[in-house]
Amino acid sequence: MSAEFFSSELVVKYIIFLLAYVLVLKPSSILIRRILRPWLMQIPDNNDGSLAKAGAMIGYLERVLILTFLLLGNDSAIGLVLALKAAYRFKDTEKPHKAEYMLMGTFLSLTITLGIGLAMQWALSFV
Repeated sequence: MSAEFFSSELVVKYIIFLLAYVLVLKPSSILIRRILRPWLMQIPDNNDGSLAKAGAMIGYLERVLILTFLLLGNDSAIGLVLALKAAYRFKDTEKPHKAEYMLMGTFLSLTITLGIGLAMQWALSFV
């Protein structure tokens, strides 16, 4: 491997990228869950037959895709991710409490991921 691969600037960039992806995973999920907890209790019959932890996995994938598209400068792909999720969740309109909960989760997820991505871009401007 070339010495350029291990230059201090590149190592700092790798650390910033790694930190951003780590932050959009578990810490973001914990934050979203804590913020939404009061509303979760208001959803009647919360056990709707969904796969266990499927919502968390969908959130992880959503945030990783959004961060990746943000870093690639592909804003329209971010809209595609959100449109696909909205189309799938359209069936939840029969259960307005759950639909509102999912919408809040999606917007929180988007806001947190955009914040992390913009902070990462800002940090990279100094390297």
